Amino acid sequence: MTANELLSEFVSREELAKLLKISPRTVDRYGQLPNGLPFLMIGGRKMFRLSSVERWLAAREQHPNPVNSRRRSA
Repeated sequence: MTANELLSEFVSREELAKLLKISPRTVDRYGQLPNGLPFLMIGGRKMFRLSSVERWLAAREQHPNPVNSRRRSA
């Protein structure tokens, strides 16, 4: 296995920012949240596994107007 194959699922902060259409600084802020964006330090650089980023984003998915099982009486 080559280094390129091993790291094929990882992207840099700048690459992730381009993929998400946000600034690299926003990627940094997401990483500083209490349950922040997961990363791995490789050679002094933050690298992000795309599958971990997808799971992190999915966990933050919001559903507006949740169905309320109890109706209000008029």
